[in-house]
Order: sequence, then structure tokens, then C-alpha cells
Amino acid sequence: MIASLSRAWRAVLLPLALALAYALTGWVSLRVAIPPDYVSLVFVPAGLGLVAALTWGAPAWLGVALGSLTLNAVTNLHAQVPLLGLNLLVTPAAAALQAAAGAWLVRRWVGYPNPLDAPGRVLAFLALGGPLACLLNASLSVPALVHMGAIPVPEALFSWWTWWLGDALGVALTAPLLLVWLGRPREAWRKRGTTVAMPLVVAMGLAGATFHQVRESEERNLAAGFETEARELARLLQRRLDAQSDSVLSVAKLLEFSTLSRQADFREAVTPWLRRYSGTQNFGWSPLVAAAERDSFERARRDDGLRDFRILGRDTQGRTFAALPATYHLPITLVEPLESNRSVLGLDVLVLPATSEAVMATQISGRPEVTQGIRLVQENQQQRGVVMYQAVFERQADGTPYGPLKGVVSAVFRMDDVLAAALGASMAPSRLLVCLIDPQGREGNQRLVGADGCESAEPAARALSLQLPVRFADRFWELRLSEGPAYRATRRSWTAWATVALGLAAVGMLGVFLVVITGQGRQTQLLVDQRTAELAGSNAQLVQLAHFDPLTGLANRKHWMDQAQATLEVAQQNGDQFGVMFIDLDRFKHVNDSLGHSQGDRLLATVASRLRECLRGRDVLARLGGDEFVILLPRLRDREGAAVAARKVMAALSRPIPLDAHEVSASASVGLACYPRDGDSIETLLRHADTAMYAAKDAGRNGWRFFAHEMNEHLSQRMFIEMGLRRALQNGELFLQYQPQVDARSGRLVGAEALVRWRHPEQGLIGPDRFIAVAEDSGLIEVLGRWVLDEACRQLRAWEDSGLRGLHLAVNISALEFNRPHFLEQVNASLSDAGVNPAQIELEITESLLMQALPELRERLGELTALGLQLALDDFGTGYSSLGYLKRLPISRLKIDRSFVAGVPGSPEGEAIIRATLSMAHDLGLGVVAEGVETEDQRDFLLSHGCERLQGFLIARPMNADAFATWWRQRLDARTPGASSLTV
Repeated sequence: MIASLSRAWRAVLLPLALALAYALTGWVSLRVAIPPDYVSLVFVPAGLGLVAALTWGAPAWLGVALGSLTLNAVTNLHAQVPLLGLNLLVTPAAAALQAAAGAWLVRRWVGYPNPLDAPGRVLAFLALGGPLACLLNASLSVPALVHMGAIPVPEALFSWWTWWLGDALGVALTAPLLLVWLGRPREAWRKRGTTVAMPLVVAMGLAGATFHQVRESEERNLAAGFETEARELARLLQRRLDAQSDSVLSVAKLLEFSTLSRQADFREAVTPWLRRYSGTQNFGWSPLVAAAERDSFERARRDDGLRDFRILGRDTQGRTFAALPATYHLPITLVEPLESNRSVLGLDVLVLPATSEAVMATQISGRPEVTQGIRLVQENQQQRGVVMYQAVFERQADGTPYGPLKGVVSAVFRMDDVLAAALGASMAPSRLLVCLIDPQGREGNQRLVGADGCESAEPAARALSLQLPVRFADRFWELRLSEGPAYRATRRSWTAWATVALGLAAVGMLGVFLVVITGQGRQTQLLVDQRTAELAGSNAQLVQLAHFDPLTGLANRKHWMDQAQATLEVAQQNGDQFGVMFIDLDRFKHVNDSLGHSQGDRLLATVASRLRECLRGRDVLARLGGDEFVILLPRLRDREGAAVAARKVMAALSRPIPLDAHEVSASASVGLACYPRDGDSIETLLRHADTAMYAAKDAGRNGWRFFAHEMNEHLSQRMFIEMGLRRALQNGELFLQYQPQVDARSGRLVGAEALVRWRHPEQGLIGPDRFIAVAEDSGLIEVLGRWVLDEACRQLRAWEDSGLRGLHLAVNISALEFNRPHFLEQVNASLSDAGVNPAQIELEITESLLMQALPELRERLGELTALGLQLALDDFGTGYSSLGYLKRLPISRLKIDRSFVAGVPGSPEGEAIIRATLSMAHDLGLGVVAEGVETEDQRDFLLSHGCERLQGFLIARPMNADAFATWWRQRLDARTPGASSLTV
């Protein structure tokens, strides 16, 4: 049942309802038309048709066509044009086609349903559905109305423009309003009603009021201009009629004083007046002929050459006959021009009913008298005319006028020509409709000039018209003027209507702006709602973000501090003890720089997991940032409980951590502080635990320490070292010492290692074990490393210049320094500035570099060897080496760490490591340097297992440059073939 009703609605009721709405809104729209009301300045149904076509599709097309058909039929009746005009076929079809085309363009290029919440979409919607689609109806309907005659041809272009503009403005103004109620998707448009509809309705009301004011002002201006012009035309006509009267009086005066009996004399007298006033058809002279003189008068005229002359009468059908006897006659004896008026010769003007009244009147009044309108026939044209008569009297003996009647002067006027001569171009029918009537004439004979029936026709509704009196002799006429079809086109104020059009366009732009703003507001609201929903649905995530570290899932500093503060308050109330453990990963920066931040993040996550596993349930583990962790250890019995936790942490971190192809040992330095022994506030305990951590780091890393108050002094000393090192780099307090490297078998000097030292102005000599770690932690290592390399290259160049040649000089490179972006350029600059052979420089890198991704490490090392440099792996066996990398990297030498050399011979573990290292190096074709050789037993062990180079106190201690040069020269002077003693 519901489905059947829905189908009936769409098939029948919807088109009918839409047709009714279209016709009603169209009728209202035509009330705001530009005069003379051909087309509307804003046509609301255009927007209705577009939105309906978008919403309902094909049924809406039928509704638009039916509505347009109804509207045009009513308009035809109102405009008094044929009901079944061409526009009843063309305009409905064009309106439906326009709605369908606009909907298709919008669906094709904008998309629909569409919330129109982006500026580009709104503008495209209105441009395609408005100005572009609206070209159809105007381009089809206006030619049809022109063909019907409803629109004059001169008005066609203007009517097309206003039709197109009215439809386009109708779309711009009404489409946003209708979309609020009919737009799809419904939920996107429902909430925009108040924001869009109310301002638009108010704006349209103001625009309507403005239109009304402009229209009324335009009408007043047109009416005032029309009245002024009409009165001016009446004045011109009156002046012409007065001039025509004067011409008749002049001829009459001439005949009063003279006798013009001959045609030639009469012609000479009246021809100037005929030429001057083109509306004059002829002048005539009718002398008085008494009844007794009739026969003699007729004979005399015949003797003068007028054959068959006789006094004639004429009936109403125009037939002439011999005039009946009368007391006297007034026959036309002279007429000019003669040839075209010969038929009136002899005609008695007293005989004709149309003229006898005026002839008798002029005899009585002595003034010009005018007949009613008469029909004139001249050549092939027919006009209305009048005859003016002026009685001429014999003058008295004393010279006074008005003696016996002498005769009558007549003048026939063609009224169309008289008006044309008086009004000129203003009489164009397309501009002004002129009707001159004689109200005193008998019924049916009042029209003198104008279209048939104009004397009784009523002016069109709202048409401009005016009735003005004019006088001709003693006869009062009425000049009726009304606007012609093209009158308003010549007097229209384009500025006023352009202002209205711009105002309506501004309202349309307001609609665009409101749709855009509400659309963007809707998008913003959707985003706000979406975000609110996300926030409401993920409150736990917000808590997690606010209180926990996103990388490790551990508590963050704020959450840990809150927990620690609560623990402190409980401990203060109950007299409990608790501990704070501060953990800092050793050399994590090396891992981060070598393997990348992603691998560093994995390392941190693994460390966090292992730390969590070794803690009690009530302990609180947090990540403070970077590689720093802190653990809260509540309710401890004594300090030993904290020590147990520290040992668990160290054990958990002792196992290697796999990172793809690497295995990293994540050792840590741990500091412990306990309440109430080491502080009575969380800030103090945390600071003391941090101090203890640095003490563990200074003790060699990979260990833990309880806080002791003397550690504050140690921390101060560390700060002292950092500040002093900065000053030392600026003041030249650093210097290099050089420790020789000799061939293990021959004892020949083959190289040396450059070792940095610091001579403090107050504390004296400070070893690198005290300041290198500080330099790495403080970021000074890059500046320090650059200075060491520059100084070593400069010294090697100095030795070369002094004759000490062939030495290979080893320089230590920090992993932090190696990973700097400009490291290669700095090395190249040091070599170039000193002018040394790169092959004589050997860079010693640490095993921590081997944790880098292999392609990047190989590329960087390859760039160094491409410069000619040698590469050695320092402290081999103490770090994170992946032995498989050695055969793929351009390493030329290994250095066995002194910690392994110190235990041989006698240490099975040390001996095994050294033998394995030497065997592996020989198999890979690598050279080996053993450092820290201090005894002959160590030398003999290394020599027996194939170690090529030795370095240590057994050969020589580190020396400054001058001492090293002296030692070198002494070795050169004392060297003999076969010498093998290496002692100093």
C-alpha cells in the first residue's frame, strides 16, 4: 500500500504540485518585471526547477513543463495576446529542458547528492545550474515571443538578456533556500536552515523593497518625462494650427481689399502658403451669387474659359447635380492647386451638410470656422481632413468692415500631414500612439488623426497616456498621446535597473557565501564531533599518553613523580624506607648514531621489558627520557633490598640484545638513593640517585653505586672538567704525546700513536681517562678530535721536513666524531692543510662503529680509504664486534687491547683470545698491533704467535714531539744489522 502511494505521488501528485508551485512563483516573479513586463528580473521558478530536477529527476521535468504552460497561458490572457501562441509550445519545453540540463551538468561535474561544503563545489553548482544552463530558456523562448509580436524586435536583445539574467539570479537566490529543505544528503542540509534561510529571506525582502522603490521611481520619472514631452507636442501642434488659421485670414484679408477674379492672380496669392504649410490640400474662393445673378454668373464663368460651368450641389454619396434655387449661392470659383481640385469648381459650399454649418457660422461671427472631420481622397491614400471657412465682407464707404458679404475663403487641411509636420519624428507609431479627436463631432466622426477606433479605445493597463486640449479656430479638439511599444526602450534608466540587478546579484553572492560558510562550518563540526567521539572512545589512550611513555609503555616523569610523592607521604606517616634507582644506558648514543634511531628505539623497548621483568609488583618503573630510567622501590627493609634490585637490573641487562644482524650488550650505570638516609624529598632523592649513577659511570660504567655525600664533590669535579676542557681548547692547554710502534721481530720503528694530554694551569697534567668521556658526553669530542687530527698531521709534516720520514702515525677517532655529517670533509681538510701523505695516517676506530648498518658503514669507510688512509680497529675484543664484518670492511689492522695482553703468559683466557685473534687476522690478511706490552715475557709470547707490531712501555713511554724525535734519531744511529733488543 505504501509503495503504491509512493508511486502515485511521484507519477501524478508530484508533477501537479510542482506545476502549481512553478506557476504561482512565476506569477509573483513577473510582478517584479522590468517594464513593460515582458520578462522578470529575478525568476524564482528557475531555481525551483533545478532543485526539483536534482531531487526527483524525470517527474520534475513534467511538473516544470506543466507549470510553465500554465504560467504562459495566464500571461497571454493578461497581455491580450493570442492564447494559443507559439510560446505555449516553446517555453514549457525550454523550461523543462533547462531544468534537466542544469541537473545533468551538476551531477556530471559537481556530483549530487552533495552537501556543497567546499567553496569550489558551491561556485561550480551555481555556475553550471545558473548562468550556463539558463542560456537555454532565454535563447528558445525570446525568439518565439518576438515571432508572436509579444516582444518588439528592438526589445529582443534586451529581453533575452533580462530573461537569462532573471533565470540565473533566480537560481542563485532560490536554489540555496530550496536546498535547505530539499537538498540531499538530508542530514547535511537540515541544520543549515536557520543560518542560510533567514539571512537570505531578509536580504531578498530588502532587495524586493529596493526593486519596488526603483520601479516606482522609474515609473514616476517616465510619467513625468512623458507628460513633459506630451505637453511640448501639444504646444507644437497648437502653434501649427494657429499658423494654419493665420494663412486663411491672410488670404481672406487680401480678397477683402482686392478682386482676384483670375485663376493666375489667385494662384500667385496662395501658393506661398501652400508651400509653407505642407498639410494644406487647397485654398478656394466662393463669391456670393444672388439668385437673380445666377444665370449671368454661370455664363460669365463659361466665357472665362470654364466650359460647362454651373453652380452645383452634391449629395451624401458624392454625386453632383445642378444646385437647387436659393436666395444666394457660394460656388467655388477659384481653387489652387487647380488640376487636382478641378472637380470642386462650381460646388456650392452651402449645399453640403458637412460644410454649410461652418459657412453659416463664419458669416455670423466673421471669424474662421472649421468643419467636422471629412474624408479626403488624394491619389491612392485616404486621410481625414477638415475645412476652414472665413467670410469676406465688402468694406463700408467709411472704410469700416462688415458690410455686405462678399464671399467665403476656404482651406482644406490633411490632418495626418498637419500633425506629421508639427510633431515630426515623435509621431513614430513604435514610440508614441497619437489620436486627435473632435469631441464636438457627431458620433462616429470624431477621429481626425490616429488608428481606427482610437477615439474610444482605453489605454493599456499601466501604459503612459495623456489627453490635452488644442484649439483650431473656434473648435476645441483633444490630443490623446500614449506610449508606443518602443517608448520605454528609448527612455529607460539603465543605471537604476543595473543597480537593482547588482543588488540581486549581491544577494545571490550572499547565498553563495552562506552556503560556503555553513558548509565549512559543517565540516568543522563533523571534525569536532569525530574528534570528540575519538577522544570519548579513547579516554584510556588519553590517560596513557598523559601518564605513560609512548615508546616503552612505562610511566613518564609526571606519573612517576606522582607515585613517588604518594610513596613519600606514606613513608613519612609509617616510618617506611624506600629507594630510588637511576639507570643510564652506557654508550647508548653510540648505538643510536651507529645503527639509527629506529634500532635505538628497539633497544630501549627491549631494555624496558627486561627491567619490568625483574621488578616487584609494587615497584614503579619509568622512563625519564632518552636512555634514562628510574625505579621507585617502596617499602624496603634496608639498603640491601635496593642492592638486590640493582643486581637484578645488572643481570637482566647483561644478556646481549639482538637487533637484526647485530647483538648489542646494553650495559648500564646505576645510581641508588634511599629514604630517609639520602634525602627527605623526591627531588633530592632523584638528584642524589643521578649523582650516584654518574659515579658508577666514572668508575668504568656497567656497575652500580649507592649515593654518598662525597659524590657531590665528584660531580662538581666532573663539571669542573667540562668547563676546564672548553677553556683548554681555546687557550692551547692540550698537547699530543707520541708512543712508538715497532716491528716485533726487527725492533725497527714503523709507527707511532698520537695520544692527547691536558696540562691544566692549576692541577697540572690531566690524563685522557678523566676528560675523554666528559668530552663525549658534553659534545666537545668533535672539536677535540678535529684539533688532535690537525695537530698530528702538522707534526708528521714537521718530522718529514726535518728528515724523519716513513713513519705511520695512528690517530684515535671517536665513534661520535666518525658519525658526524662533515667528518670526511674535515679529515680531507686536515690532510690538505698539513700537506701529508694520507697513506702515512692510520685512523683507529672503535668496535662500537661496527654496530652500524653494513652498507652505510662500508660506504663511509670506503670513502676514507679512497683518500689513501689506513684503518685500524682499536681495542679489539672488548666491544660489540661482528667478526663476519671484518672480511667485508676495509680494515687493514687490529689492535689487541691491553687488558688481554696484561694476563699473558699465564692467563688461559687471555692466551686463548690472543691466539684466536692472531689466527683470524692472519687468515683475513690483517695486520695486528698489541698494545700495553710491558714485559719481555709478553713480547716473547706475542712474537711466538706471529704478532707483527708491538706498542707499550717495554718499547717506550709516550713522549712529546721533541722527545720522540730525539728518541727516533737515537734509534736510527744505534741500529745495527741483527739487533733485536727493544728495551729503552
